[in-house]
Amino acid sequence: MKFEKSCGTVVFRKTRGKYAVLMIKNRYTDFWSFPKGHVEAGENEYQTAIRETKEETGIEVKIENGFRMESVYLIGKKKNTEKKVVYFTALTTRAYVVPQAEEISAFRWFFEDQFPYDHTFDNDKLIFEEALKFIKSRFGEATENTTFLKKSH
Repeated sequence: MKFEKSCGTVVFRKTRGKYAVLMIKNRYTDFWSFPKGHVEAGENEYQTAIRETKEETGIEVKIENGFRMESVYLIGKKKNTEKKVVYFTALTTRAYVVPQAEEISAFRWFFEDQFPYDHTFDNDKLIFEEALKFIKSRFGEATENTTFLKKSH
């Protein structure tokens, strides 16, 4: 059995009094997922997640400490490679996305009540639900006054 490890982010922003989550489609599937990619030599999980999110979406994010979830599944034609993906929650105030043309075929911000359950892998459904619970426990329900930015003095 072979092994692969990737890291990614569940990116949230607040808009119009709701939380929105960023989903992407890569060129190899018709399912929505989260930005992620392979760990490179010398990187830790956080560094990989931040770098891959920036590469795939053009968005610089801040990881919100306290949430880490793993998804493990088999890939390859013979299902002989175990892939582990570690996800963190990340926050942004930026809505503008610049998708990586070589890998990403589409992107969309989904409001929390519009999550594409019918076109998402089962593991990603659970990760989204747990990440949203975490964000709400940290920041409360999204309202027009909710902000992710801390003011500096």
